[in-house]
Amino acid sequence: MNRNVAGDLPELERAYYEELKRFQTLCGSLIDGGQPYQVIVLCHELYRFLYPIDPHADFKQTDPVRFSVEHLRKLIALGENLLASVRGYAFEPAAAANESRLETRTSDLYSSLWARFDGETLLVEARKLVEQRIPRAVVEQHVKGKRVLDMGCGSGRYALALVMLGAASVVAADFQAKAYLAAQAHATQAGLPVQFMEADVLALPFGDREFDFVFCNGVLHHTRDWKQGVREYARLMKTAGYLYLYACGGIFWNTRAAVREIFTRIPQNYTQSVLNAIGLPSNRFIFMDTWYVPIEGHLKRRELEEVMQGCGLTFSQLPSNTPFDPDYGLRSGLPGAEIMWGEGEHRYLVTR
Repeated sequence: MNRNVAGDLPELERAYYEELKRFQTLCGSLIDGGQPYQVIVLCHELYRFLYPIDPHADFKQTDPVRFSVEHLRKLIALGENLLASVRGYAFEPAAAANESRLETRTSDLYSSLWARFDGETLLVEARKLVEQRIPRAVVEQHVKGKRVLDMGCGSGRYALALVMLGAASVVAADFQAKAYLAAQAHATQAGLPVQFMEADVLALPFGDREFDFVFCNGVLHHTRDWKQGVREYARLMKTAGYLYLYACGGIFWNTRAAVREIFTRIPQNYTQSVLNAIGLPSNRFIFMDTWYVPIEGHLKRRELEEVMQGCGLTFSQLPSNTPFDPDYGLRSGLPGAEIMWGEGEHRYLVTR
């Protein structure tokens, strides 16, 4: 690795954020110059290497803050050369967001991404991810033979995984049925005890403490009121649950917020077509997810835990065993891990 970047970690951190501002301005100039496709590629290359690893590039972080500064500078140099040497065509910027309900827009985005999932992603990968993120002892005690709620099931793949891991039954709720149609068809064909239904996760039509285990994975930070979501989660949970929410701080989360501003000017369908053209795998939706979801809340651990305590819940953090998760990177012992990944992620085993 090139060690030409001078200074210690605080100086590198400051340098990164200075370069990030330059990057945002450069991306705006490229869009103005008719090169939004270059912006998409540059942002893709920036974002993918903020994770602890990128399995598609055979990349693993060893000195993340230093690497991030050097990498961002290289992307800026490339973008400046493109701006100086390429003359783009006229480009129509993205229109203002439509007036449809926020929940509908969020569901529409994810439904379009999940429609790309193949059988391997829907069935095999989903089970593997659940097994990596929820300890076997928790599955044995709280999932096997239990009535489970998948709160904001999305594609429905985790509902299938929970049944395959032994749940007696799973109710899988999401805002629009089109999100989970493929999983629903598989459950019906295979005779799996999964009931899919349309519902708002902030006001679900169930009685108090109706479910032994409540699974909520990456949902509430995309709602209008994550605190109400946690209260609803607590209301429905009888014994235990798994709760995953985005965290905040660090280069990783702050860059997400900065890049989201750039994509307000590029139409969603245009971006997806460029990502398809460069060969993005169908199960890799981290880019469109981050760039286009209407709400992406970055939650402070202290505030989240205060809300859970107020709901009468007890909880313990579940460290991720998935190498590409920011939480995994935070526990890696790499220099500047906290500067890079902030609070990591919020993954909890919740009990009553």
